[in-house]
Amino acid sequence: MFKKIAIRNIPSQIFQALETLANYHDRSTEAEARQALRAWVEPSSAQNSRNSRCKAVAARLNLMLTQVNAGHQGRDLAPSHIAEAIKEERAGEVEDWFLGEKEPSFAQLEAIASFLGVNSEWLKHGDKTPYPPEYQRLSENPFEAVDWLLTWNDTTDASSDRTVKTLHLLRADNDTGELYIVKESDQGHFRTFYTPIHISEAIGTGGEASLAALFVTLELLYKRYTTMGSDIMVLGYQLRPNDITQLTGGNTHPRVLLKEASRSMWWEDLWDRKMAPNHNYFPGWQSLYERIDRVISGKTYLNKIRTQIRQGATAMPHDDLQHV
Repeated sequence: MFKKIAIRNIPSQIFQALETLANYHDRSTEAEARQALRAWVEPSSAQNSRNSRCKAVAARLNLMLTQVNAGHQGRDLAPSHIAEAIKEERAGEVEDWFLGEKEPSFAQLEAIASFLGVNSEWLKHGDKTPYPPEYQRLSENPFEAVDWLLTWNDTTDASSDRTVKTLHLLRADNDTGELYIVKESDQGHFRTFYTPIHISEAIGTGGEASLAALFVTLELLYKRYTTMGSDIMVLGYQLRPNDITQLTGGNTHPRVLLKEASRSMWWEDLWDRKMAPNHNYFPGWQSLYERIDRVISGKTYLNKIRTQIRQGATAMPHDDLQHV
């Protein structure tokens, strides 16, 4: 849509110069006037756009740093720490990025995202969320499932040499009891996974099969966690619905939520015939335990794996792969 303006009282020498330019460019005086206005206004408009982007990038940088520091233990990170970590020569320019006075390159934003464990597409463009959750269907082969749980497995970062330092197992504290998994790396990065598993009685036959495999998986995980001298910590939680919403929304650093969450030993007791009858971590705990224990008893391969675990097996025997 085009707008019109009428310009009066143009000095004669300016109008004559405009006509001269119009003749030189072989266009009308009106077209030359439009071009002159465009040449004057567009650089200012482009500069405003650049300034807006600088401010938007600065806002994301500051939000990211605030959240990282909110869950951080020890000294807070400052822009100078980030400058040193991404191998910048001086801190001053990095501080300008946080003030919105200069714009970092995409490569510099990628480096910051990698250092602090934030989604680079969000930091560069504002796309998606800072900490997007990932979907994961756990293998019903307990050996494969435990291997996955204890490995960083970041296919989006082939150069990553991170390892899992802490495994956080979260059950939603509601009637359906959805299972969420958060992996924390040795470098302080977090990855959040949502699964189709419901740890509650609100399940059908397919849910029973998944839970039966999960029970045995948790027993194997406990065995490896407690007997192999692993440096990996495994922690359980029951997370309130509001916290689950924040976790899956991807806008809140997982460490901030986990720092305030109440710990729970549900994952250690759910599968244990000695411990399960003595607890009641959530409504329906006892009946769920009994129901899934019956399912496991009816599955030859899960019983065989349970026997192997209790005999000390913590890795998949090669001759059993075809049976699981």
